[in-house]
Amino acid sequence: MQLIFVYNLAYSRFKGKPAPENPWQGTSLEWATSSPPPWDNFGGKLPVVYHDPYQYGIEGSSGDYVMQNSPEQIQTAREDKKLI
Repeated sequence: MQLIFVYNLAYSRFKGKPAPENPWQGTSLEWATSSPPPWDNFGGKLPVVYHDPYQYGIEGSSGDYVMQNSPEQIQTAREDKKLI
């Protein structure tokens, strides 16, 4: 069984394609930086946070999720209750 693991590790390291910037479509700030991250994680600029980290499946957004540092305006459930 260990040979399968070693083969997969070696194949992925030398012949596998690189993963995209955000492979799991995480919305939190650690997915907003490059990989490997610079020395201070965000390249000298502190990120501005516009949303909480759990913005998935938001109606009216440009994609399936909204990143924390995206200035995209979305309507939250709290704002929906105010409209009623």
